[in-house]
Formats: sequence, structure tokens, C-alpha cells
Amino acid sequence: MVADALSRRPYPALNLLPKDLCEAFYKMEINVVTRANKSVLYALEVQPTLVEEIRAAQATDPQLERIRYEVLTGKAPGFVAHEDGTLRFHNRLCVPSMEDLKRRILDEVHNTSHSVRHGGTNYIRT
Repeated sequence: MVADALSRRPYPALNLLPKDLCEAFYKMEINVVTRANKSVLYALEVQPTLVEEIRAAQATDPQLERIRYEVLTGKAPGFVAHEDGTLRFHNRLCVPSMEDLKRRILDEVHNTSHSVRHGGTNYIRT
């Protein structure tokens, strides 16, 4: 269910939308703003997620391509070719050595609503 951005209460008018669409909006953190009890979505721009960008960048990294080949031949313990096409080490994404991509990942972690701020009990390994 999509919620009012300020009150976090669900909009009754959105009950007219298919349940799976409301759930998809919720998962993507998309809020639908209503006016006069009308829900209107004029445009939705979809951009690649960081995981998709990492997967594409992995394909251009010679070291990761070599490891991917070694995975296929069984010579890279701990590495797997994940079902989504990414190369992972112990279920962690292998990020190519690209400064701009690493910066975007750090910015995303820092700016997400799920990040932990100083003084919290959780931490993120870098």
C-alpha cells in the first residue's frame, strides 16, 4: 500500500489500483500524490539499480572476467556466478575497481533511509 509521505497513512483511493502494483510501488519507495481523490501517475523514469550497474561493470573488468572463467572451471573457491549474472565472493558482490562506481555505492549507503548513523548499534564494513 502506498502511504502519504507526511503521515504515512495509506490513501483509500489507491485501493482501486491492483494489489501487485501497490506492493511494487511500496518496495521501490514510490509515493503516489493525490489531488481531489484522484491518483495520477504522469511519468515514471526507471534507472538501472546499482546491482545492474555493477553487473555491467564486471563484464568490462579483466580481473573479474578471469575469475568468472575460473568459476566455470572450478578453480575459484568462494566465488560464484550468481543467478542474476553477477560475480560474488561468499555471496558478496564483487565491485570492479572503478572510483566513480565505488563513490556512488558509498553515497547510496550513506543517503538511504536504512543507513545507520553515528552512535547506532549497527555498522557497515568497508
